[in-house]
Amino acid sequence: MASVRSTDSAGPAVAVRSLRRRAVFWAYAAFGWLTVSFVWHLWMGVDYRSAMGERGTVPVWVFLAYDGLITAMSAAGAVVALATVRPWGRRLPPWTVWLPLRFGAVLLVVRGVPGLVEDLTMVTGLTPYGLLGLAERPADLASGTFWTDMAINGYFFAGAVVMVPLAVLHRRLLRAGGIA
Repeated sequence: MASVRSTDSAGPAVAVRSLRRRAVFWAYAAFGWLTVSFVWHLWMGVDYRSAMGERGTVPVWVFLAYDGLITAMSAAGAVVALATVRPWGRRLPPWTVWLPLRFGAVLLVVRGVPGLVEDLTMVTGLTPYGLLGLAERPADLASGTFWTDMAINGYFFAGAVVMVPLAVLHRRLLRAGGIA
């Protein structure tokens, strides 16, 4: 019986260590994704003329405000991702990490999944006019613009792929620690 008890008491500790190991992987994956997003959007703000293209349909200030917001969100997200696994992150109130982490994961799912699904259905010919069928003409699969859009949607999807597991694992670690 004594060996059964020691195994039982070690069980939760082993489970928490396993959660931490997995969270570290996803935290650094999210940090990498967010760092690339930060650098990309920072450069878009610097070289806004190229980023907007010749047919800029919005005023420059709107583009720069939007891009600045995304740059700030990427920087904050990178810090939050690290806060989930670094010792200094444990000193923060749990909601200051968990809430933006959850918000970012949901935002990336809402942006990344439908965009990539639409691109894939257009490539396969299932919805040549887009998921809702509202496009004026079928997607031009030979254009560079289509494939650029697909790469961007794929990048947002990859962001969802790294942020959702991190948000879930972080919440489980908080619960395992009796915090949430």
